[in-house]
Amino acid sequence: MPGEMSFLKRFGRQLRIFRKQKMISREDLGLKTRLSAEDIGELEAGNLDPPLSTIFLIARALDVHPEDLLIPSGGINRQYYAYRCYLLKQISALSQRDLKKAIKVLHDLFETWPSETR
Repeated sequence: MPGEMSFLKRFGRQLRIFRKQKMISREDLGLKTRLSAEDIGELEAGNLDPPLSTIFLIARALDVHPEDLLIPSGGINRQYYAYRCYLLKQISALSQRDLKKAIKVLHDLFETWPSETR
């Protein structure tokens, strides 16, 4: 059915977006959900039709709402997640010393942030 295929492709795309944003490998996600890395790949490609229980397991493992996997996010959220992913990659490349400096800078920044915008 054409509608089912587009649903599976959307689900797979959302799954891949959230997995990459959380920087979780297919293997690690598979371990958390009792699926194989190949199954995760097939889900991301839209080639498998997951049961509802699997969608809930994946959502829990990715720390997202199941609806987020089923309904594509809008442009604003994608931009936010793209920046978030970029920042996480930059942070993960820092040395321990530089990471401590960055944390101090962020802490100091948030201490001076107006409370009504937090």
